[in-house]
Amino acid sequence: MSDRLRYDIGHARIPADTMRAFGTNALIATGVPQDDAASVVETLVHCDLRGVFSHGTRLLAAYTEALQAGAINPTPDIRVSCSNGAARVAGDRSLGQLGARAGMQAAIDIAHERGVGVAVVSDTGHFGAAAYWALMAADSGLIGHAASNMAGPCMLATGSRQPATGNTPLAWAFPSHGPHPVVLDMASGAYALNKLHMVGTTTGTLPEGVATDRDGNPTTDASKLAYVLPAGGPKGYGIGLVHDLMAGVLSGDGATLIKGPLDPENRVPWGSLFFLTIDVGAFLPLGAFRTAMDEQSSAVNALPPAAGFDKVQMPGQPEWEHFEDRVANGIAYPSSVIEPLSGMADRLGLDAPAGF
Repeated sequence: MSDRLRYDIGHARIPADTMRAFGTNALIATGVPQDDAASVVETLVHCDLRGVFSHGTRLLAAYTEALQAGAINPTPDIRVSCSNGAARVAGDRSLGQLGARAGMQAAIDIAHERGVGVAVVSDTGHFGAAAYWALMAADSGLIGHAASNMAGPCMLATGSRQPATGNTPLAWAFPSHGPHPVVLDMASGAYALNKLHMVGTTTGTLPEGVATDRDGNPTTDASKLAYVLPAGGPKGYGIGLVHDLMAGVLSGDGATLIKGPLDPENRVPWGSLFFLTIDVGAFLPLGAFRTAMDEQSSAVNALPPAAGFDKVQMPGQPEWEHFEDRVANGIAYPSSVIEPLSGMADRLGLDAPAGF
């Protein structure tokens, strides 16, 4: 469905390292230690490189505002406790990427020891793109799964005029011999809400059948965008809800609907995370598994394309093509990314990168 969304991509190419330095300086300016700042920004630039601008460096504008408002703790005391093959991570109102890194690393360590690892993270922030965390496991030779919930219900239940859950993101990643793992990264709604906001600022018009206004009425007017409809009707709603429960209820923070609206002033936990890792070597040799993934990808790519398509691709394959190009040639950003980052630079007294 993503081919229906169009962004006004600019012509200037900005090197990834330039964006890493700019983003790191922005977080440092709001009190985040340098190593933590660089770690968070790496996840965001990775999204930009894959063309997932909705979850990339544009989020820094919101993150720095929340840090300045005291809604996010710039120096959290993140604590990890493990028992019986499971880990619980207390995020201490951290940036979500810091809570996620601790949670996924714990799940990876447990899987290497026991075959399967599970971790939940409570009281943390928005963790960016779920794919990054699933890929962290794949890079360790594991199958990785990541999901999260947030305060602020935004996806309607089937048959409802008001939201029942979040636009719950989830990702799976599988190691392969190829240059990149196989990765599925998706929202349970028709589109990620951030993507709809980006398209709205570009054209003012949304695709039909993906969003509603505040009264639950379908709309294509971006100025009226309030909620997203579930992908595939009841199937998307069900998929989103169960992952909402795994991240929110299992972590002890609560499901999105129970958390209620975002409330930075009272420091309601924004994000709760769920991670699952599987050691392929507990079932068959890792090399054999990687070969099977390559065979699957080749078989899918060899399928005859339908009318209007150039080729058949595996999940995540289009994003990896963007990645290769942008690593080599820099990143051309949409204005809907440049504008909030330029405003952030002015607010924090930073020099914006050339090309903004």
